[in-house]
Amino acid sequence: MIQDSHARSYAVRRVNPFEGVLQVVETENARAYSANGRVWQIQVLAQRPDHTWRSLSHIEPIEQFFNFGLWDAEGGLHKIPANPVMDIGGMRQAADRLTDELDALNERLPFRLIDDYECWATDYCGTPIALLATAESATIMRDMRVERWHATRLPDHSFVSASLLARGIAPDGDLGPRQHASHLERLIRQTGQRRMWFKRLSDGSGEPAGDESDTKTRSADDFPPLGLKTDWQNPQERELIDDYLAWLAPRLLTLQNITPPHRRKLEHAACARATELDAAYRLIPVIMDRQAIEAARVEARLRHATRQ
Repeated sequence: MIQDSHARSYAVRRVNPFEGVLQVVETENARAYSANGRVWQIQVLAQRPDHTWRSLSHIEPIEQFFNFGLWDAEGGLHKIPANPVMDIGGMRQAADRLTDELDALNERLPFRLIDDYECWATDYCGTPIALLATAESATIMRDMRVERWHATRLPDHSFVSASLLARGIAPDGDLGPRQHASHLERLIRQTGQRRMWFKRLSDGSGEPAGDESDTKTRSADDFPPLGLKTDWQNPQERELIDDYLAWLAPRLLTLQNITPPHRRKLEHAACARATELDAAYRLIPVIMDRQAIEAARVEARLRHATRQ
């Protein structure tokens, strides 16, 4: 943690499935995180209320983070009611110190990514296929339980592939209500048979970071910049991947250190998903075609107004 008068700010990716970049601000006894750079969840470190009722005074109090409220620059802190036996005054002071830091840091978004440890599904040669997990330290990496690759969360049925539709494959079918996502997941799992951890270096290369004895340092070119292999030999597989990345484009634009050609392609796709693009806007580090992006944001606001 950090000193009372300062805050630590950083960002981490939300992967498997990819849901954008999470912004985090920490003080000594409070923290905040935001998925869109607008609304922040405030958590405060405090003693658990069950300690108040203990009869044995020698038992050390247990501290943990509690959700305390939501904060945004326009409306300020909206407090969530807490257990009355807790130190509400102290929690409020910690939250107020944190929101002062948030107010000062608001114009510095997005923060720098620190999750340099990456777990990839790899093929039989050890070549990265799909990003499964990230971590900011080797300690966190070792404690993580890595799941198989997911295209979307299980309740999410919104991914529809134009190329699968053209082949007569409906979104809702034998594989369930998210059949297109299931097709993609099956492709990745058939190809990415192994899991390997890498520590990404400043030049983009990755050195082995796990317990695997047969891995080697990989060049930056070995790692798919958008977290998913795109150079498939089968044209139908390439089309399916392209459809998925276009669907993800508003969130993928929040990634840092992707090349201008990739960013231009993502912006073009994201403009067709105006509402999602507007939601991600504050966390996009670089914009190539500002006129197109702003036009899409106007469209998103008009859509929102018509739903009121």
